[in-house]
Amino acid sequence: MDLLQPVLFTDAWGSHVSIASLQGRSIPSDEPESELWMGAHESGPCGLTRDGVATTLADVIRADPEGEMGAECCTAYEGRLPFLLKVLAPGRAISIQAHPTAQQASEIRVRDREVGDADATYVDDWAKPEMLVAISPFRVFVGMRTHEEVASLARRLGVPRLLALVDDAERQPDPVHALLASILSIPKPEHAGFVRELVAACVRLSASSDEVGHQCAAVVRVAEDHADDIGLAVLLLMYHHVLEPGDYIDVPAGVLHSYVSGLGIEVLANSDNVVRAGLTAKEINVPELLRIVDPDADGNVGHAEPDPDLPATDRFPSTSDRFALRRLHTPAGLLLPGDGTPRIVFCLHGGVTLDSPEATLALGPVQAAYLSARDHDVTATGDGEVYLVTLPTI
Repeated sequence: MDLLQPVLFTDAWGSHVSIASLQGRSIPSDEPESELWMGAHESGPCGLTRDGVATTLADVIRADPEGEMGAECCTAYEGRLPFLLKVLAPGRAISIQAHPTAQQASEIRVRDREVGDADATYVDDWAKPEMLVAISPFRVFVGMRTHEEVASLARRLGVPRLLALVDDAERQPDPVHALLASILSIPKPEHAGFVRELVAACVRLSASSDEVGHQCAAVVRVAEDHADDIGLAVLLLMYHHVLEPGDYIDVPAGVLHSYVSGLGIEVLANSDNVVRAGLTAKEINVPELLRIVDPDADGNVGHAEPDPDLPATDRFPSTSDRFALRRLHTPAGLLLPGDGTPRIVFCLHGGVTLDSPEATLALGPVQAAYLSARDHDVTATGDGEVYLVTLPTI
C-alpha cells in the first residue's frame, strides 16, 4: 500500500474555493484550482515513496506492470493503470465535448499515422468513459434533447435564425444530428450576432418557473463566462441537470456533455481522447465531433444504490469496461474487494485505516492510497467517507 501525493491542476475554469476549502487551506486560492488527480496518467502521475525513494505511480507500474497490476489486468490494459480518479471543481463551464469509442479512436489514429502524425486527433487507442458523482450540488449539461423538444424551445425563444435551422433539420433523416451540424457550421464571423440574440431570448424566458425557464437561466449563467461562444447555442440542444450530493452521471462514448459548476468525484478511463463542440479556446474539430457524437445517448443520471455484497457500501452502476466505483460509509473492518488487481482508495472526509497482513496505512481527509495486485486481504476501518476504485469485474 502506498500513500499517494495527488496532483493539483490550475486550469482557468477552476474554482478559487472548492478544492482549497476541501483541503482546509485558506480561500480564495491564489489561482483557480480545477482538478486533483489520483492515478498514473502520464500528464499528472501521483507521487509516492517506495522503499524510501521518491518516485511516481506511473514509474512504479512501468517498472513492473505485471507485478503491480496482476497478469490478467496487465494484458487486458496494455500495462497501463486503466482508471484515473479526480476531484473535479469547475468554477465555470468546461468545454462541451464527446469522447470516441476505442474503435473510432483507432480508425483515426491509423489514418493519421499514414500522413505522419498518429497523435494528430487522438493520442491513444482507448475509449474514455467517465463517471461524475456530486459531492456538492453540481450543474451539468448532458445528452441531446429530442427534435420535438428543441423545436418547442425554439418557438418560445422566437429567434428567427434558430427557427429556420430547426425547420431545415426537420426534413433530414436525423433532425437532432442535422441541427447540431447546422449550428456548428455557422461561419465564425456570424457567431456573435446569432448568440447574442439567443442569450437575450434566454434572459427573457429565464423568469419562467418551468423547465424551459431553468434551462434558459442555466444558459445565461454560462454566457457570463463565454460571451458570443457558439457553444451557448449547442447548450440549447442539451439536457440540463443539477446533481445533488450522491447523484451521479455515467458518460459513455458519444455522449455530448459539459460540466458547469460544483464539486464532484470523477472516475474515468486513463485516456486523453476528447473532441470539443464549444465553450473553449481550443480546437473544435467539427467533422470528427459529428462523426462520433451519438444523438440518442444521454448518459445515465442516477443515485447511489446499496451494494448487495458489501455492508455500509454504495455502488454507482456504470457501463464502463475500465472502472467500478463504490462509496464506503464508516467502515468497521470491511474487507475490500479486488485482491490481485490494482485499486485506489480515497478518503474524502473523516479518517480510515487500511490494514493488510503486511502493512497498515492511515488516511485522513482528502488523502488517497494505491493498492497493488500484491496487496491482499486489505480491510478498512474508521469513520470516513471513502471512495474505492476497482476494475469493473470486481
